[in-house]
Amino acid sequence: MYKVKRDCFNERKKNLFGIGISYLKHFARGKTTHGIHSPFVYNLLKDCIYIKTPLKEFENIEKQRKRLKIDSRVIEINDFGSCKNSDNGFVNRRQRIKDIARGSLKSPGEAALLCRLISYFKCDNILELGTCFGITTAYLAQARPGATIYALEGCPQTAEIAKNVFNTLNLKNIRLHIGEVDRLLIPVLKAMEHAPGLVFMDANHTKNATLRYFNILTKFINENSIVVIDDIHWSEGMEHAWTEICKHPDVTVTIDLFHMGLVFFRKGLSRENFLIRF
Repeated sequence: MYKVKRDCFNERKKNLFGIGISYLKHFARGKTTHGIHSPFVYNLLKDCIYIKTPLKEFENIEKQRKRLKIDSRVIEINDFGSCKNSDNGFVNRRQRIKDIARGSLKSPGEAALLCRLISYFKCDNILELGTCFGITTAYLAQARPGATIYALEGCPQTAEIAKNVFNTLNLKNIRLHIGEVDRLLIPVLKAMEHAPGLVFMDANHTKNATLRYFNILTKFINENSIVVIDDIHWSEGMEHAWTEICKHPDVTVTIDLFHMGLVFFRKGLSRENFLIRF
């Protein structure tokens, strides 16, 4: 546990100025559909990434988000190193639900993109590392009701709130596993009937943990799998992890959307890394 906290301290979140500078650089270098010569990436942008999903489709989920963002209850946090709610690398032991919800949940637009990716590639097994209150998980579950969502969450207290969200929304296709990702990841992957079609990594936001999880995943995925990594520019450590992942020998195409990165393993595609405005 001490090592996890030390890693988080060393890879503390960039300040708003640093994130702003990184975003401006990304925007200046990033492309849209213009200038994209890969048919695979061009079609993905045109038919999936740049499609605007009417958020009315997720109205019930967004009601749960709003409820969480005004919930003043204080809960005990048992965090295994995501460090997303603290500038100094440590998560407070006790936090208000609304503070966690305001700082940790994916935006509706980003969650809707994950839904579009699941629908576009017809993913039937989805793995999520880092469930928090289950709002993004609910989006994943609604994207393809026949799919199974395997959700891993380290904190029992936030997992209980996620369970309540799932029950309120009557979502039956989510299998929630509570415990450290390092302990659960391999057993859950072995228990899955088929390789995960999409993996959303939003757990421990440190370089070492991100690379460790990714290297484990490469032993269980296939060429049609997609790995989505959250907050790839959140810290210098995460940026270094993203750079190493882009160079992984099994990876063919990566797409940097700034707030998240998409990783593809499809054979027959030219090896290339894309910076895309989103």
